[in-house]
Amino acid sequence: GCPDMPNFTNYAVDFVETLDYVLASEPSKTEPYGFGAESAAPMPPEEDVRRYVAMPNEFMPSDHVSVVCDLEWKTNGFLNGMNGV
Repeated sequence: GCPDMPNFTNYAVDFVETLDYVLASEPSKTEPYGFGAESAAPMPPEEDVRRYVAMPNEFMPSDHVSVVCDLEWKTNGFLNGMNGV
């Protein structure tokens, strides 16, 4: 879902890692259905989180960043004998 892997989705005092993902497969020759990423919500800059020491805090109510993206439902064009992509 995100164009680039975020540097973190969990930010605690002694632990900063990417733990949360949105996984989606595009259609292929063997799988006619899938998704394409359309857009993703921006991730907070580390400087903004560090300003409040860690998450959660008074402005970020969870210790995980919400990973949000828009996906488009796609087919590969091989359905019902159709050729093409």
